[in-house]
Amino acid sequence: MADLFDYLTWRGDLTVSQVPLGEVDGMILARFAYIPFEYFAQPLPKRFVSIRELADMAAADETLRAGERWRLQDERLLAALAETERFGPLEVGFHGSVLDDERQTQFSALTLRLDADRYAMLFRGTDNTVIGWKEDLNMSYLCPVPGQKMAVEYVQRVSEKVGGRLVLCGHSKGGNLAVYAGAFCGEAVQARIDAVYNYDGPGFYDNVLETEGYRRISGRIHTFVPQFSVVGMLLGRHEDCAVVHSTQSGLGQHDLYSWEMLGPRFVPVEDVTGGSHFVDSTIKDWTADMTPAQWEVFVDAVYTVLTSPNVQTMHEMRQNWFSTAVSFVRSVADMDEKTRGAAVEALKLLARSAGHEAREVLQNG
Repeated sequence: MADLFDYLTWRGDLTVSQVPLGEVDGMILARFAYIPFEYFAQPLPKRFVSIRELADMAAADETLRAGERWRLQDERLLAALAETERFGPLEVGFHGSVLDDERQTQFSALTLRLDADRYAMLFRGTDNTVIGWKEDLNMSYLCPVPGQKMAVEYVQRVSEKVGGRLVLCGHSKGGNLAVYAGAFCGEAVQARIDAVYNYDGPGFYDNVLETEGYRRISGRIHTFVPQFSVVGMLLGRHEDCAVVHSTQSGLGQHDLYSWEMLGPRFVPVEDVTGGSHFVDSTIKDWTADMTPAQWEVFVDAVYTVLTSPNVQTMHEMRQNWFSTAVSFVRSVADMDEKTRGAAVEALKLLARSAGHEAREVLQNG
């Protein structure tokens, strides 16, 4: 089966005016949102700039290859997009990025001009910063989080400066931001939105799902999850959810580079795996048994564990695994019994879900 690079080879000669954006195009744009434009040595021009120009800027910028700012697959993606007629001429503007420790917020968005009358607004998902993961955890008991408010403000602000039709896209947390912004941007802007593409992004509590804004946009939301989905199964949604085949196993299926497609559509799977249902039901059991205050303590404890070795990225956390383990032991000691039990079970959950996934692979292999 094909991946997104095969898709670019197959469809790259047809412009978006000839063949409008589809589900695979939306996924590619959602991944494009992860390109670390804020770390380019040369700031992006204030004007709209083509993807081809951005690729040239990136190729000449050695600073991007330092640390973990640049994923090799993303570097390859930007170069591949630039070579196509479908994406290369598309122009990027209104890039904004916020990383705020105090507000525990990681937010990044940009806008693509598809043609004279159509624009795509792209929201980045969780990046490699610990702050980004803390905001994901906050979303499990808070709504709206600052990133969701920023997404609404972004759509409202940019939509005043560009005319025409709109498409919103995002992966992981970015998918949640795209849906939230589409629901709460106001009825006038909402009427201009043709589609919202959400790739394995978490859902919402009933206080969002029951609003008029969400109900108006729900028929235009297109949600996709891999067969072993964790992030995309969190909380609730009313729109249909399509399941996509991934070449990875377990949590690795969250990576869009592993999703398979055939022609202009994803390779479908009938349902998520038993392991995915297992994780989903376990997390829902936790939230049902814990008060919001206990869940907040648990989330803050996980964040303390991640940050106590003085790390900023998940890679640094893995390198300091011993310090992280010591911090976990210290953190859970001060929790009440129920919250401490949930924290310990959180560590066990990944191992158990991995076992479920492995058994399914053996049974279906």
